[in-house]
Amino acid sequence: MSDADDKEKRRKKQAKRMTKLVSAAWEWNEAFRTSSELPNALYLEDIGRKIDRNEYKLGRHGWEDFALDFGGVFHSHVAK
Repeated sequence: MSDADDKEKRRKKQAKRMTKLVSAAWEWNEAFRTSSELPNALYLEDIGRKIDRNEYKLGRHGWEDFALDFGGVFHSHVAK
């Protein structure tokens, strides 16, 4: 298995785990999903799109960016 294949396999595994977290949070509160009420707020739908477009880096830095976005979704709704 080449390095590229291994990296792609790890990227898919990371995306799958991130998607599981977003899917679980999707059930918590409808307000977190998508809306136009808060103009600059992130929503779970936005995070899902970023996962689909592979915008989160592989590894720790990707997880940190994901956690920042994920926490931002909840902060923007709790702080409103």
